[in-house]
Amino acid sequence: MNQQPFRSGFVSLIGLPNAGKSTLLNQLSGLHLAITSPKPQTTRHIIQAIIDQPDSQIIFLDTPGYHQPKSRLDRYMSGRITTAVMDSDIVLMITDAAAASEARRNELPKQEQQLLASVRQMDKPVILALNKVDKMPKENLLPVIERYNKAYPFMSIIPLSARSGDGMNIILEEITRRLPEGPRYFPADSITDQTERSLAGELIREQILLLTHEEIPHGVAVSIELFEEEGSPERERVFIHAVIYCDRESHKKIIIGRQGSMLKRIGTAARINIESMLECPCYLELFVKVREDWRNKSDILKNLGFETRK
Repeated sequence: MNQQPFRSGFVSLIGLPNAGKSTLLNQLSGLHLAITSPKPQTTRHIIQAIIDQPDSQIIFLDTPGYHQPKSRLDRYMSGRITTAVMDSDIVLMITDAAAASEARRNELPKQEQQLLASVRQMDKPVILALNKVDKMPKENLLPVIERYNKAYPFMSIIPLSARSGDGMNIILEEITRRLPEGPRYFPADSITDQTERSLAGELIREQILLLTHEEIPHGVAVSIELFEEEGSPERERVFIHAVIYCDRESHKKIIIGRQGSMLKRIGTAARINIESMLECPCYLELFVKVREDWRNKSDILKNLGFETRK
C-alpha cells in the first residue's frame, strides 16, 4: 500500500482592509490569534497560525490589509505584505463578496487590482476566497465569480463565510492538495509563532478599537512593559503592566474617559480575554501616554516591535 506523501508549506492571507482575513485565520485555527474589529488596518504584524494534520502542515500568514501608505508605520505594514507573499507557497486572497455584489461595476476595486498586479510579478499561485457570502443573496454570487474569473487566473475560487465557518473544510482540502511535498516545519503541537506577551498587547488594542471613536485606533499602540508569572510549577496568576501610546492629548482624554471610566471598560474587557487565553487569573494595569506623531518616529516604532526602513 502506497503511503500518501507529506505536504507542507506557507500560505499568505492577503486582501483589502475588513475583507475578513483575521476572522478567517481565527476560524481555521480555532483560537483568537488575530484581533478583529470593523475598523481598517486592525492587523499590523504578520501572525502565523499552524494547522497540523496527519498528512500535512499548513502555516497561514495573516497580513495587514492592503492600503496606500501614509506614514512610516504604513510603509512597514505594506512591506510585511510583500515579505509574506514572497515567503509563501500559495497566496490566499480574501475579498468581501457581499460588498462586491453591491458594487455597480464590472471590474475589481483599484486597490485589489494593484495587489494582484504585485502578486503576479512574484509569480505566486493564488486561490480566491469569496468571504461574507452569508450576507448576500445567493443569486448574486455567480456574477461576482464571473467578474473575478475574468480579472485574474485564480487557481480556484471558493465561496465561504469566515464568521460562520462555512467553507473551511473546502479551503483546507484545496490548499492541502496543492501544497508541495515537504517536512513538518513546526512540532505537531505548535499553534502560532506569537508569544503570550504579544497576544496580550493585541487583546488590549482590540478593545480600544472596539470601544473608542473612529479617529482613535490608527493613533494607538500598546506596549507590554511587564509580564510576570506567579506560581510554580503550575502558573497561578499573571501580572501585566501595559502602556497605551496615542499621538494626541485629546485622544488620551477619550481613552481614559470621565473619571477613568473608558480605561476601566477597556481594561476589564481585555482582562477577561487575556485570562481566557492564559487560563489563569490576570492582574492588568494600564497607563496612557502621549507620543506625538509616533507612527513616523523610528525609535518609538522599533521599541514597539516595528522594523522600519529609512
